[in-house]
Amino acid sequence: MTHVHGVGPGTLLGARYAVTLRTSESRTHERWRAADHTLDREVVLVCFPVGSSVAAAALDAARRAAGIEDSRLTRVLDVGIDGDVAFIVEEPLTGAVPMSHLLQSGGLPAEEVRRLVGETASALERARHRGLHHLVLTPSSILRLPDGDVKVRGVATEAALTDADQVSDEHASRVDAVGLVKLIYAGLTARWPTGPGAASHARPVGLEPAPSLVGGVAAPSEIAVGIPNDLDLICRMTLNEDRGPISPGDLALQIAPWPSEPYSRLSPSARREGSGSATAAAADAAAAGSAAPVTESAGAAGGGAAGGGAVAGGAVAGGAVAGAAAGLSAAGAAAAGAASAIGDRVGSFARAAAERAARGAERLSGPDGDRFEGEDIALTDALDDAPPTRLEPPLPVFGGGPDRPSGAQSRIALAIVGALVLVALVIGINNVAKIGESDSSAQARPTVTVTRSTPAPSTTATGSSAPTTKTETPPPEPVRIIGGSSFDPQDDGEESPRQVPLAFDGDPGTAWKSRWYGTDTYNRSKEGVGLVLDLSAPTVVREVELTLPAAQDVTIYLTDEARLEGAQQIGRVTGTSGTVTIKAPRDIQAGSKLIIWVTRPAPDEAPNHHRAQIAEVVVR
Repeated sequence: MTHVHGVGPGTLLGARYAVTLRTSESRTHERWRAADHTLDREVVLVCFPVGSSVAAAALDAARRAAGIEDSRLTRVLDVGIDGDVAFIVEEPLTGAVPMSHLLQSGGLPAEEVRRLVGETASALERARHRGLHHLVLTPSSILRLPDGDVKVRGVATEAALTDADQVSDEHASRVDAVGLVKLIYAGLTARWPTGPGAASHARPVGLEPAPSLVGGVAAPSEIAVGIPNDLDLICRMTLNEDRGPISPGDLALQIAPWPSEPYSRLSPSARREGSGSATAAAADAAAAGSAAPVTESAGAAGGGAAGGGAVAGGAVAGGAVAGAAAGLSAAGAAAAGAASAIGDRVGSFARAAAERAARGAERLSGPDGDRFEGEDIALTDALDDAPPTRLEPPLPVFGGGPDRPSGAQSRIALAIVGALVLVALVIGINNVAKIGESDSSAQARPTVTVTRSTPAPSTTATGSSAPTTKTETPPPEPVRIIGGSSFDPQDDGEESPRQVPLAFDGDPGTAWKSRWYGTDTYNRSKEGVGLVLDLSAPTVVREVELTLPAAQDVTIYLTDEARLEGAQQIGRVTGTSGTVTIKAPRDIQAGSKLIIWVTRPAPDEAPNHHRAQIAEVVVR
């Protein structure tokens, strides 16, 4: 650490900011509390030597960050230089708690992690649209205010101060996306994933490294219980397979929706009121004692549904012992309740696991009050402690026990079989009667509508009428499309702008596709996305031929501006795929732009990857 010379308690910078207390320091800069004498308010100063190699870039990054309007980003109030000291003035975040401090007592509830990271991702996506990135995300970068609001500290400035901003925009977007996934991992497990992809910055102080496995780090579900499948999968794909989200906005879509209010760790049972099950009680215990570690042996016990549940209860209890007395006591009670509920029919190692947890709880709450460091309950230990009992035979199908069924039961079974044989016979006779019938009438044939003109008959010199001829009216000549762009009034992320020419390149085998959304309602975040196509001249459009790779809802507008307000609707299709021709109304006026507006996208690549997809557009 290098102290910034000339800065200390009582120093006045810029003839305005009186330094009071240093709150943190790093290799390149220090963070101080200060009093703004001009506006009579508290502020935060980020100070660094004006002669350092990063000073100019940091001041420029701060000026650009000050122009972003997003309440989730820490506001930059001022920048300045005083002698040998350069400084950035930030808003004070009184009472805010960094995520790194929240993790000191263990992992957070999954929905709170989803909320914290989701809000952070949305804020970083807004900054990305202004060409700014974070690049050095750690749990210290995210703060939770007393009212639960989220603040992101250090956008653009931290990267400049650490000389980490010398990357392309595309690479920077991926770095921030990976950093957000690491925050998810840390939030769920209170451990920091190291290894490939984690070299951009050091492990945060106070967090243990995540366990390393062949090919990467252990998945969150291998460390803690109650991990949602989607968050676990995102961590696996991003940290171990170099896949996953490519930008903060992409990640926000993948983990949405998240709660709008903070998740209370103290009353998880209130959100499952009325469940009363041993499983819910065990989950409550896990939340009360933070993320409970799962032993390898317990995780491997999957021989049966009841047995697996009992082992999981033992694992929760053992993890809660390591976390806190209240968590262990609740988990022990849950496991004991589960063993009592299932009785002798599932064997006895579940009860042994519950008894082991109860003994641990008694030791933890002993009279000397010494902290108990925890005890993992392995499957082998539970089996060793279990009395040598055997499982009871399965219950018989009929109510009469293992004896042969009674005469009445036999008659009922024979009646059911006879009814099934009769139904099959009727179906077979019906099908045989239809053999030889032509089914050509049932086949759908495409309907082609051709407009024909019939000239009036003319009289020849001999007085006879000339034969009548029918000629087809050729379709209107195509209107040339000279360019276009993706269209998203929300402007919350790019919609594949480089693919737009594929929608009018004359090849139906290529297509423009938007970024993917989790639902066909765009995650309820917008009404639609699409394309704005520029015509070669203002045109009275008569029809639009559209080729859709998958069934979608599409509306087409003609306008002179890239907006829906005031645009003329040409027509719309719903649930349509393939090539379709949409006729324009007769009273339509000339326009120079065509808007292809997809209000319901279609699945692509995966059932939960919905995209707007346009293969070809022909305008006549």
